[in-house]
Amino acid sequence: MAIAAAVLAGFPSSLAAGETVTLVTPMVYGTHLPGLGKPALTLARTLKERSGGALFLDLKEPGDGTVPHEILDKVSDGKVDAGFATAGFWAAKVPAATLFGGFPFGPDAEGYLAWFDQGNGRKLYQEVYDQAGLKVHVIPCAFGGAEAGGWFAKEIHTKKDIEGLRMRIFGLGARVMSRLGAVPVLVPGGDLPKAFDKGQIDAAELYTPAVDREQALQDKVKIVYVPGWHQPETVLELLINKDRWNALGPERQDLIETGCHALLKSSLAESASLQAAALASLSAKDGVRVLPWPEDVLVALREAWGEIAREEGTRDYIFKEVLADLETFEAKVAGKAAGKAAGETEQAASPAPSKAP
Repeated sequence: MAIAAAVLAGFPSSLAAGETVTLVTPMVYGTHLPGLGKPALTLARTLKERSGGALFLDLKEPGDGTVPHEILDKVSDGKVDAGFATAGFWAAKVPAATLFGGFPFGPDAEGYLAWFDQGNGRKLYQEVYDQAGLKVHVIPCAFGGAEAGGWFAKEIHTKKDIEGLRMRIFGLGARVMSRLGAVPVLVPGGDLPKAFDKGQIDAAELYTPAVDREQALQDKVKIVYVPGWHQPETVLELLINKDRWNALGPERQDLIETGCHALLKSSLAESASLQAAALASLSAKDGVRVLPWPEDVLVALREAWGEIAREEGTRDYIFKEVLADLETFEAKVAGKAAGKAAGETEQAASPAPSKAP
């Protein structure tokens, strides 16, 4: 957050002399949630301060006039000015959008940031919404952190233990688990402790460890698996109605773009430490066992994801295009890193030049 403030400190404050622009902005996560909701509050405060009060995000908590799943359509239709969300909420309407919010075996925060800044990530992100006929301007705005692999009532030893497992999980992750024989069960997040108590579910994925701890899941279940293969990162987006965006003018647009980019950078480091601290606390204070996934389970999950990704690509060409672009970019980055490491190793192994007598 300090990075965000420092970047924006150099921004012109001439907006203060103009009219005040208020953007009504419903959110999918409440501002009380660490990592997921609080970034919206930070952005709103920073924009108000740096614009001298000329740009104000009127944040609406979930359910305050707008149901979270309605945000995308309401922003597009101009019923609200903006929305602070994550693209996973629009999976049914815009399947390719989920590739920008976090997906099975996808990038971590650093990978996403590099793709947005140095690759085609930002361009494709906008194209996905444009081609879906949505009148929104989208900006990746913060990282919410990696999710845990799930809370489990019993230990998983091999992929056979997934068969018949009743798990609260949705989206692409649910489809992957289904391939291994799990039975996805729809349970509202707030009802999970009761569902575990009644034996209605054997496992559940909810949010990030820091937020899961706030839901008191540790009082009911004592096993957490890592990594969160189904969502290695959560990208939070700022959606602004396209007509509203165009009417803001370049100075306010630049202020928002710069604010979101600074928040991406600051939340990258903050969200990682937040989740690590949450897992450590769950283990030390609540007796939760944080276990690594068995290797054969991870291999099977990755294979199942490969099948589903190919199926999605067959049905939706832009899904295939986005995923291919991201994978090509990641391979290119990995190749450069490997080349650099090899060069450093070779240089270290080379004999020092002899000194002239």
